[in-house]
Amino acid sequence: MSKQKISISIRDPAIYEFVKAKAERENVSAYVCDLIRRNMEQPSEEDLDKKVEEIVRRLLQNTDAVTFSPSNQPNKNSLTDEDRELLKSLF
Repeated sequence: MSKQKISISIRDPAIYEFVKAKAERENVSAYVCDLIRRNMEQPSEEDLDKKVEEIVRRLLQNTDAVTFSPSNQPNKNSLTDEDRELLKSLF
């Protein structure tokens, strides 16, 4: 495998000090390449939907995790007796 070089600028002093200290102990190039490789291998955001679906599915299967309770709001589709009478009188 051929070696290719790249130069990076580090504006954040804390990051610069970290990289400088890291270089004293180990190969910084290998460290950066490893970080990039792991980032490349991580699932993309497209897989996020699949993860959310899986979590919701697990929660629904675990009856202790999710509880359902009926809504106290009246059903918007139901008519009151007054509404029914009004409709009968109009038609």
